[in-house]
Amino acid sequence: MSKRQNLIPKYIEQFFKSCEIDEKLNRYSFFLIRNDGVILYHNENIKNSLSKSSIGALLGGVWQAAKALSSFIPRDSTDPSLDEGYRLSFDTTSQGVYIVPAKVFSEEFYLGLIYFDEVNPGQIKNKIRGIALGFSEYMEHELKNYPVAETATKNKKNTDYLFNDISDVEMDQVFATLRI
Repeated sequence: MSKRQNLIPKYIEQFFKSCEIDEKLNRYSFFLIRNDGVILYHNENIKNSLSKSSIGALLGGVWQAAKALSSFIPRDSTDPSLDEGYRLSFDTTSQGVYIVPAKVFSEEFYLGLIYFDEVNPGQIKNKIRGIALGFSEYMEHELKNYPVAETATKNKKNTDYLFNDISDVEMDQVFATLRI
């Protein structure tokens, strides 16, 4: 493991300790996950570790599925809105799931929020986008002096999709144990 990879958990923890996450947002569950669904941070607002690992896998999987579906959208390379990035929202007027990407150099992380009984979901979504942007800027600043290990980039396998070889039985097991 490179020096950079060893420092990432420390900087993630420092970032979230330094954030002023207001009480309104902190009453909901939010997670920072890697693109493979591993949770790197959560705000302690979940019931048990089984839920935590299931939520991480599901957030990563739903993002990867939406990303694959978005590849069918015709793109105009001159459209400036493509630089803004996608967000994923599955919600009603008062509850839902919201996921935004947080890019650190070429690596993508996702900040996911599960909320309920919310009067102003637009406001908390805006706060999550702000946290994701702040996270990206903070991590790039802290890690700029630690280059990616050359062997890690050479040996990295193509990980376009989180669930390449998952069976129906395995999927049923994931959903059977999920209790939010």
